[in-house]
Amino acid sequence: MAKPNFPQRLKIVTVDDSPIITQRLKSILTDMENVEFLGTASNAVSALSLIHKQGPNVVILDIHLAEDMSQFNGIDLLIALRKRYPQMKIIMLTNLSDPQYRTRCFAFGANYFFDKSNDFDRIPEALEEIALQGK
Repeated sequence: MAKPNFPQRLKIVTVDDSPIITQRLKSILTDMENVEFLGTASNAVSALSLIHKQGPNVVILDIHLAEDMSQFNGIDLLIALRKRYPQMKIIMLTNLSDPQYRTRCFAFGANYFFDKSNDFDRIPEALEEIALQGK
């Protein structure tokens, strides 16, 4: 895979409860130039802590998370992140690809919405777009 040369360094945190997805994302991110993988969280509480400590400018976020309390899922985390970090770019990456989820995520401030089953190859392209926007 060719390493795109981004004008802006992206610092990325992933939030997903699947070890397979997390490893796949880490592999994609570590192969890209000007991308710093800061870590991963599997639930909303650890995600907020990691994001606060590491200060990423991009978060890749799933809707369903481990230890998901019915009142705090990935969409709730999206809302909290958008309020606290309005400049952060948020990529939703989920198996819940029904139009209602896509609509809600965009309404609450997601920058991208990708289906885990079909859109993994779009992540580097989205990151390149984000980097170019920030130059």
